[in-house]
Amino acid sequence: MPETSDTTARAELRTLVQRHGADLANQLQAHHRNTFPPEAEKTIRQFSPAEASRLIGIHEGYLRQVATEGKGIAPTIKNGRRSYSVDAIHEIRKHLDQGARGNRRYLPHRTAGEHLQVITVMNFKGGSGKTTTSAHLAQYLALHGYRVLAIDLDPQASLSALFGFQPELHVGENETLYGAIRYDERQRSIAEVVRSTYIPDLHIVPGNLELMEFEHDTPRALMTRKAGDTLFFARIGQALAQAQNLYDVVVIDCPPQLGYLTLSALTAATAVLITVHPQMLDVMSMAQFLQMTGDLLDEVAHAGASTSY
Repeated sequence: MPETSDTTARAELRTLVQRHGADLANQLQAHHRNTFPPEAEKTIRQFSPAEASRLIGIHEGYLRQVATEGKGIAPTIKNGRRSYSVDAIHEIRKHLDQGARGNRRYLPHRTAGEHLQVITVMNFKGGSGKTTTSAHLAQYLALHGYRVLAIDLDPQASLSALFGFQPELHVGENETLYGAIRYDERQRSIAEVVRSTYIPDLHIVPGNLELMEFEHDTPRALMTRKAGDTLFFARIGQALAQAQNLYDVVVIDCPPQLGYLTLSALTAATAVLITVHPQMLDVMSMAQFLQMTGDLLDEVAHAGASTSY
């Protein structure tokens, strides 16, 4: 009798949690529909001539001259003030690069022999600023002319939301990076899950709770792997290789845990950015994080992963 009561209590708790989650998701969707029209898209503000010239790397006077001479790249004039959209800045940059002389480059794209840079932003402590850092870094690089791919690897999908993609509304099944790294026949090309954003040459692979499936699938895949199968730590690198000629920098926002997703991102990285608050508890947590990461990378290296830098 007590065992039956305990089973019933667990079932009731599970039902209660599921119902609360569904109710909250419905309320968020209703709020989104009431706040934004169906065709609403996230945008970025206009830039003053001084800001635009700094981003492009030219003097403000020369910017005025180029905007006057160029076609379709004139500034927006409102109340007598000139400003430039991010698209206009992009077009000006391309216009200047076509006529550039010598080694001057206004589009700092990779040249032959330069490797794709993969920056993994991580810490297993939540609230350390990973997502904010990832978003600002990706935007900064794109506004300075680099071709950037941002990847939301966190099932909470806060990076996706910052770029205007609500995980509950705009990201469907098999539309995250999981679709490109999964183990079954439904795996797809990374190009099929990449989306554009409000900044030219800044694309994103959004996330949602589906990413947790990789954590659940990997132990089974390790137990049933066959010769030639790509192990978990190489799957993100393998997916990025499909699109490496399209980008200069990849910025990966990792989940706050050292799971299979994070280890795969670490193995694919050419640089790791660890965010930490300047407080003793956070620094102590980071010391533990580094020790644990080093131990895990040792195990991954023994399995055949490349961990050189």
